[in-house]
Amino acid sequence: MKQLTVSISDCSGEELIRLAEKSGFVVDGGTKHSKVKTVSGEMVTLIPRHNRIKRELARAIVKDMVEFGASIEIR
Repeated sequence: MKQLTVSISDCSGEELIRLAEKSGFVVDGGTKHSKVKTVSGEMVTLIPRHNRIKRELARAIVKDMVEFGASIEIR
């Protein structure tokens, strides 16, 4: 799989959702958060639907996706 990159200093919830989908995860939409799951249904993380996400939270979300096999590089 291709290495994906994300800039966590200026990241939105939509960007993280697109990144999760490109990494092969299933995204279930909610009203305030989107649930990211593996294809087998195992829960990975939650992504808030904010315009901008704090750097620490974005880093934690990407770290959770990497633990489940995503190939993502943080810039």
